Amino acid sequence: MMTEIVNDTIQVQTINSIVERRRAMIWYDYASCYYEGLQQVANMMAFRQNHAAAFHTVGANEVWKEYTQEFYLMDTYYRNFHLEFQKALHVMNPRLDDEFKAVADKVEGLYNHWFLAQLSACWTNASDTDLKDLGGFPGVPQLTNFYADKVKPADTRVFVIVSDAMRYEVAAVLADQLRRETQSKVTLESRQGVFPTITKFGMAALLPHKELSVQQKPGGQLQVLVDGQPSEAGDRDGILKKANPQSIALKYKDIIDMKRADRAALVKGMEVVYIYHDRIDEASHSDDASVFTACEQAIQEIKTMIRIIVNEFGGIRILVTADHGFLYTYSALQEDSKVSSDIGGKTVEMGRRYVIAQKDATAEYLMPVRFLDDKTPYTGFAPRENIRLKMSGAGINFVHGGVSLQEMVVPVIDYRYLRSESKDYRHNREKYDTKPVTVSLISATRKISNMLFALNFYQQEAVSDNRSACNYLVYFRDASGKAISDTVKIIADKANENGQERTFRCTFNLKPQQYSNLDTYYLVIQDEEGKQMPITEEFQIDIAFSVDGFDFFS
Repeated sequence: MMTEIVNDTIQVQTINSIVERRRAMIWYDYASCYYEGLQQVANMMAFRQNHAAAFHTVGANEVWKEYTQEFYLMDTYYRNFHLEFQKALHVMNPRLDDEFKAVADKVEGLYNHWFLAQLSACWTNASDTDLKDLGGFPGVPQLTNFYADKVKPADTRVFVIVSDAMRYEVAAVLADQLRRETQSKVTLESRQGVFPTITKFGMAALLPHKELSVQQKPGGQLQVLVDGQPSEAGDRDGILKKANPQSIALKYKDIIDMKRADRAALVKGMEVVYIYHDRIDEASHSDDASVFTACEQAIQEIKTMIRIIVNEFGGIRILVTADHGFLYTYSALQEDSKVSSDIGGKTVEMGRRYVIAQKDATAEYLMPVRFLDDKTPYTGFAPRENIRLKMSGAGINFVHGGVSLQEMVVPVIDYRYLRSESKDYRHNREKYDTKPVTVSLISATRKISNMLFALNFYQQEAVSDNRSACNYLVYFRDASGKAISDTVKIIADKANENGQERTFRCTFNLKPQQYSNLDTYYLVIQDEEGKQMPITEEFQIDIAFSVDGFDFFS
């Protein structure tokens, strides 16, 4: 499979079929990282097939909509592949190591040189005029209005979890898990981050304010001001209290280390609680390659924080957002992926993906971006597409600050816990209660005439917000309950709305013994975790003769 992926001689359907069969086998765990990695390659290949004509949308708003509805999935597939690739580096199977690294090179070409290159070119062409003239896009909500739009009008107390550098595709996974795992109403929205898409600007934008401005520190770097006041970490609590005295700013690390009574006392009587979480961006400072693992950790930590808010603080309304996103590619960047940061004028501040300069500055190779509504003596520039600026220092694979969709699309998860007695829950229980998908037999025959035979099964519902994946064990037994066949595992996790894509063909082996065509035998479809009542189907076994020799199943 790996060789054929590298040689472009394998079909997506072939990968899917092989991985599906292997996942139900007992030795699967020993090679799961390779198979799961190849499944993500298949997802990426399918995405490219569906967008073979590349990206040609003209309007910035339309590209933004396409990204937040579908295109972000390619970022998820790429991240999931590299999570499995990192596991494979620890397993280091000598027969597969070189081949899997060759597949990783193929993935880099597919993601970096096709997806990022094509999408970024489309986005740059669609957005450059709006970014230059307006600094934003009409119709796309701005991060600067977050507090005024989402927090201030709330009719109940609000908890805001701000996860540094949690990009949109990570939030989409988090939102999906929250819908399935909790009794809640969850919506995912997007907002345009502030340029440059770095922490100090994004964090300031999330605070209550009338105006954002900057002043230059003695060391040369810019300090972001909220209504004329500094907005660094130690200043945020005061800014929140100025807008609403019953507000508090806390850190995730502090809360998680506290005893239950101590943290409950902190938020008692508070109407607005901001909780700052920093797993992803923090990981990037030590090792770029650990960023994707940190994304998974961030999802789990935020879910833990939500449970604390609901169960210990009595919170109902929780907003989960970020200050900015990020761009990441695993492979080392070539020189043609970098551009000179030289501009005609004085540079005030710069990073891998942005430049802030004096207002009269010009740049030949960078695109101009309107900076803070043009109310400062500075102007902004960003490299086109996914190009990095040439500058000394590490940290070239994980970057942010620019205007790519991955950096600029900021997620906002609106989480509302539904109490059992609430009107919304009582009236829409079927909508919010999550149940496992079910599997049924669709083969017409109920008569078995061979020791080895195959049957077809159907996953009746697609995996969705209120339908979770489920593993089923399928086998045959006699009237006394004794198993008479091997056990086949069906992993019912298909989200495809097309029912034809949710079928399974399973092969069974009967134990070598005598069977009577007068007796009734039973097919059993059993939830692996035993949370549901097993489904049984009656069968007749009519075999001319059966072998009483070796019993390989005992």
